[in-house]
Amino acid sequence: MEQLERLKSGVEGQEQMDRMIRRLNDPSLTAEVHQFRAMAQELERLEGAIAESEDRWGELAGMHCKAIWHLEMADALARIQDQDDGLVDDTLRLVGRNKQRGCCTLKRG
Repeated sequence: MEQLERLKSGVEGQEQMDRMIRRLNDPSLTAEVHQFRAMAQELERLEGAIAESEDRWGELAGMHCKAIWHLEMADALARIQDQDDGLVDDTLRLVGRNKQRGCCTLKRG
């Protein structure tokens, strides 16, 4: 495998390697080397993208944990539930008053 590294693009001695490949005048070999180089470049690009994505994932995971902690410290779910319970109570009171008056607040479409 290490010997194949000499076939990659951008390595020292690539020009000489290319000359030797051309001298062989083998279109199949030329195509195989081209494919090898293209795959090697794509693998390197993907490795970099994966490493960058892992770093970004770590940053986002940390920010998410911090947001969870803030919500827990603010007792957000209990406060939201209390607000919701209050709205239900207000609605029930309003419906009860309107029933006593003989009014209906629901619109019929």
